[in-house]
Amino acid sequence: MKLIKLQIHSFRNIREAELSPHERFNIIVGNNAQGKTNLLESIYLLGTMKSFRMTRNSDLVSYGVPYSLLKGWVRRDGITREISLSIKDSGKRAFVDRKPVVRPADFFGNLNMVVFSPEDISMVRGLPEARRRYLDRAIFSGDTGYLAIHHDYFKILKNRNSLLKRGEKDGLGVWTRQLAEAGALLMKKRDFFVAEIAGLLRELYTGIAGQGEKADISYRSRVSTREHTLIDVRDSLLGVFESMADDEFRRGTTLAGPHRDDLEFILNGKPLNHHGSQGEQRSFVLALKMAEIEYLKKKWGTPPVLLLDDMTSELDRDRNGNFMAFLKEREMQVFITTTSLDNIRLGGIGSYTTFPVSNGRVLTEV
Repeated sequence: MKLIKLQIHSFRNIREAELSPHERFNIIVGNNAQGKTNLLESIYLLGTMKSFRMTRNSDLVSYGVPYSLLKGWVRRDGITREISLSIKDSGKRAFVDRKPVVRPADFFGNLNMVVFSPEDISMVRGLPEARRRYLDRAIFSGDTGYLAIHHDYFKILKNRNSLLKRGEKDGLGVWTRQLAEAGALLMKKRDFFVAEIAGLLRELYTGIAGQGEKADISYRSRVSTREHTLIDVRDSLLGVFESMADDEFRRGTTLAGPHRDDLEFILNGKPLNHHGSQGEQRSFVLALKMAEIEYLKKKWGTPPVLLLDDMTSELDRDRNGNFMAFLKEREMQVFITTTSLDNIRLGGIGSYTTFPVSNGRVLTEV
């Protein structure tokens, strides 16, 4: 899977740009606040219709223009497809080969990606919401149907919370049963992904940090999901809702379920957020992203496109070298932003194309 051409119109501070990326490594270089991350974000949107940053549609469109337009030509299994995304304040419209997409599932999967940004490091010590967001994004990359499951759960949750906030019991039982059904499915999907990626994480972390260091990952919930059927998880959730009914009416919100769960990062048997050094946290997240890449390669039969947002500056020389060696061994396309080429061990990655970015302009590649 390769992005062979990219066109950008009125996206954030990038008014117009056209790129013909290298099939392996693409280095996007420039000072801070020039548009490097915006360029990566445009690629990510073409694959997922979502940003990897917390943002509104209106923030994505250049100031003073009605819409933004992103176009990409993707080659996969010898077939080239044109995918495009029109963005307005009111929403987004997707196209494949210039035909409007009716079902989102027809758009997703044309461009599979993994993104690695400084925000991923901060999620280790951050709030559970950041880890849940990472988890959902990672699952969606390999399971395009996950988005609909996620959407259904939060739609039901909103309706149930509305009744709780008003203190109404009529109809609450119906929403509670629906929430347990949807929540159980969401939790089983999450648990399956974590189980699949845990072994890869352990192996890859050892490769970065050396023998004697053991990394692990665990899905934390009020309800046990491992080795339990979907019906078991649903019934357990119903039991939790029943036991917390008084507290939920008093506080006017749903107090248990996937929206309250967490992802725990563990190093040598201890929680990483409390016991890990900054270097260990960086190594852990690096191994986690490498595991995600391996998982998607196994899932789709081809490696995803990697978007690496200035992360090489967060890694020491040895970790940087290990990561570049990992990328070089896999026939994947990589986009890396950096403020200086000195931050990247270019000798380890062979051929590449450089795209200087200045004040929203993508200069001629060199």
